[in-house]
Amino acid sequence: MLGYMKAAQAKDYGLSHHGSYYGIPLWMGDIDSEAPLVFAKWAPLDFIIPIFSMIEGLLWPIIHGDSEPMFMFRVGRDLE
Repeated sequence: MLGYMKAAQAKDYGLSHHGSYYGIPLWMGDIDSEAPLVFAKWAPLDFIIPIFSMIEGLLWPIIHGDSEPMFMFRVGRDLE
């Protein structure tokens, strides 16, 4: 599929896990840091992530008050 990053390519970038962000499939790396590496598995979905994060940033104070926003990444299994 055009624009799809395979597992071998993801490992070359230092990514180590499967993941998701509101259903968008991701490659993730450096998951124990404050700023993990996150890439969409399919390039066109990379343009949707900033839109979702903006919506999440706007809705977070309404739902959770003054607490700091946390992005809802789900870390999946390791890359083999």
